[in-house]
Amino acid sequence: MASAEEKNAGLDSSDLSLIKSIMTDSNSAHESVEKSCSMPGAQLSDKQTFKNREGHVVHGFPVLVDFRRLIQLAPSLAALACDGTNAMIPGISNRDLLHAVVGLYDVSLSDMTPDVLYSSVCDKWARTIVLVRDVQETVEDLTKRKATRRNLAKKVDDEDQAKEEGEEDKYEEEEASPSKFATVYSDTESEEEEEEDDEEDFSKGINSFIKKAAERRTQQKVTETVSQDMVGIENRIIGAITFEKKYIQKDRVIHLTLLSVRKRYRKFGIGKYLLQQILEPEVVGHYDAIVVHADNGAVDFFQKFGFSDDIVLNSRWSELAEQFTNCTLMAYLPAFSGHTLLSTLKIPGLEVFELEQQFNKWKEKTTEVYQQQVSIVMRMKHEIIELKSMNEKQNELIDTLILENERLKKEKLMIEKEYLDHRLTTARTVAYGSDKVNDIIPRGFLPTDDEDDIDTSDLISGLQREVDLMDLAIKRERLQSLVDSDPITKSKFTTVDESQYMSFPTTRNKKQGEPYDHMKDAAFFYDVTEQFKKGMKLDPQIKGSYEVTTISKATLTDSYVEKYREQIKRMKEPTLIADLYFCGGLEHPERLNDIIKHGFKEQDFVFGEFGRGLYFSKYPSKAAQFSAHEKILLVEVGLGNIETVSKQDKTRKSPSSPEFDSIITPGRLHTSQGVGDMVYNEEYIVYNISQVMPLCLISYAGT
Repeated sequence: MASAEEKNAGLDSSDLSLIKSIMTDSNSAHESVEKSCSMPGAQLSDKQTFKNREGHVVHGFPVLVDFRRLIQLAPSLAALACDGTNAMIPGISNRDLLHAVVGLYDVSLSDMTPDVLYSSVCDKWARTIVLVRDVQETVEDLTKRKATRRNLAKKVDDEDQAKEEGEEDKYEEEEASPSKFATVYSDTESEEEEEEDDEEDFSKGINSFIKKAAERRTQQKVTETVSQDMVGIENRIIGAITFEKKYIQKDRVIHLTLLSVRKRYRKFGIGKYLLQQILEPEVVGHYDAIVVHADNGAVDFFQKFGFSDDIVLNSRWSELAEQFTNCTLMAYLPAFSGHTLLSTLKIPGLEVFELEQQFNKWKEKTTEVYQQQVSIVMRMKHEIIELKSMNEKQNELIDTLILENERLKKEKLMIEKEYLDHRLTTARTVAYGSDKVNDIIPRGFLPTDDEDDIDTSDLISGLQREVDLMDLAIKRERLQSLVDSDPITKSKFTTVDESQYMSFPTTRNKKQGEPYDHMKDAAFFYDVTEQFKKGMKLDPQIKGSYEVTTISKATLTDSYVEKYREQIKRMKEPTLIADLYFCGGLEHPERLNDIIKHGFKEQDFVFGEFGRGLYFSKYPSKAAQFSAHEKILLVEVGLGNIETVSKQDKTRKSPSSPEFDSIITPGRLHTSQGVGDMVYNEEYIVYNISQVMPLCLISYAGT
C-alpha cells in the first residue's frame, strides 16, 4: 500500500493552491469518482508561527483530517492518493500520514498500544488536526542541526547529543516493551525489520513505513547535504490532536482523545494552539462541554486552560472512561457568551485572584457538604438493609407463631365442639329422657290430648328447651364447617366482617393442587383486604373509600407454578419479588376469570407507551383505571434486576440489556404536577409471562 516511492514537495504557495484544488475543485482528477467520496479533510488556516522563550521559531500548517474516510475512499480515488500524487499533503501518501500520526502518539503515550491508537484515530466520528512543517524549512532545519551536531560531537555526552539531533525525536519508553515506532521518532541505530502483518486493518503498511523512515534517517546521517527526497512526513509533523463528537445525556460533547507535540518543539505554544482549535465552534461545531482524560502529568496543563478535574462534575461523563486507565477525567465548559478562555485576554490583578480564591473555597465547602450527604445516605442505606434483615427474621418468627396459633385455634375449636356435643346430649336427656337422646327433635313440639294435666309453665319450659336445642345444633353445624372442611364439597362463601371470601372445590385432576385451606387462607384474605384498603387511602386523588366485597383465589396447575419458580431462580435478582396490581383487563374483562385459573398468556400483553408487556402498579387506585369495572387482579411478580426507563417506546419488547429482568417507568398516567404524582403513577413492566403468578381476583365497591 505505502511501499511506492514518495514524491515530496514543500508546502509553498503553489502547494497550498494544489491542496485547495484537490479539496474543492469539482473539475479536478476526482471528478469521475462518486461525489460522496470527496476528500475528507481541509487546511484550517495559513502558515502559523510558533516561538519559544529562547527565540527559536518554527512554522506549521494546520490540516484537519478524517482518517477513516480518507483510507476508506472509493478504490479509484484511494489509488490516486496512495502514492502521494493527489494526497492530503502533496508528496505524502495518506497511509504514511496515518502511520506518522499514530507513531507520534505511540512514542508519547506509552500506556496505549498501537492497535488502540489506530482504532481511536480511525474511529467513525474521529477527526485529527495535524501541524505540518514546510518541506524546505525542514531541510534547512535538518542541515543546520547536522552542522551543529558535528561541531558539538566531542563536547557533549550521548544524552545531550540525542536531544540535539535533527532527525530524531526520542521519547521515554519502557525497556521491556519498546514502541514499534521507536526507529521513527528516536535516534536508535537498530533497523531490524519485522514481518509484515497480514491482518487487513488501518495499520496495514506500518512495517514498510518504518523501514523507509529508517532508510531516510540513514541517508541523512551519511550524506553531507540533506535533500528534499530524504525528508519524510515523520520529519515534518510537529504536533497532532484527535477528537470525537458525541452525545451524552442529551449534551453535545467533544471528547478529546489524543494530544501530542514532538518533544523538541514543546514550550513553543503548539499544544495551546491545538487546544484552541478544539475550543473553536467554527472548527468542531457547537458543543456543551469538552471532555479529556488527561495523563497525570498533563493535569496542570489542562487546568491552566480552564479544564476542571472536579469529581462530581466529571461523573456526568464517566461512561467515556472505559478504554482509558491511569488518567484524570477533566471537563471544559464554555462561557454563556461563547467566548473561550484561551482567546480571551487574561487580566491580572487582585480581583481575579480573590475571585479564584472564593471559587476554590466554595468548591471545597460544596464538596464537604456533598461528602456529608453521601455519608448520611450510605449509613441510611446500610441501616435499611439491617432493618430489612431484622424484619425478615421477625416475619419468620411471626409466621411460626401464626402456624402455632392456628394449631391452637383448631384444638380449641375441637374442644368447643366436643363441649357443645356434651351440652346438646345433656339437654336432650333432660328434655326427653335418656331413651330419646339420639332421636331427632320434632319440628313442632306440642303436648298430646293425653297430657291434660300439664300446666302452662311446663309447656313454656319445654318450648324454651327446644329453642335452645335448635340454637346449639346451628352452632354445631357452623363449627363443623370451620374444622372439617371437606375438599370435595361445593364452593361456598365465608363472610368475615363486611367482606365475603370465596372458597373453591378442588378437582380430581392430580395435576392441580389443593386450592383452599380455610385456616391458612383466612389470614391471606385478611392481608389482601387490608393491603387494598391501605393502597386506596394512600392515593391523594382518591376521595371516597372502597371496601372489598369478594376475593376469588387463583387455582393454578402445579406445572404453571413450577415454571414460575424456575424462572425466578434464573433471574439476576431472584430475591426481588413483589405483590402488584395488574394494569390491564379493561378491553377484555372476560379474561380475568380465566387468568386466575390458567395464568397469563401473551394475549394479555398490553400495548402501552413503554412497549408490549404486562404492566403492574403498587397502588390499586392506578391499576383500577386500566382494569375491568370494580375488579382487579393481585399478582406475584418477579421483578429481578430492574432497569429505570423514562423514554417512551411503543416498540419495546424487552429491557435494553439481558442484565435486566424488568423495567420501571414513570407510568402512562404520568403528569408534571409534582413528585408525589410521579411516585403513584409509576408502573413496572415485565415482558416474560413466566415471571408472574396470579394470586387472586378482587371485587370491590365504593362506599
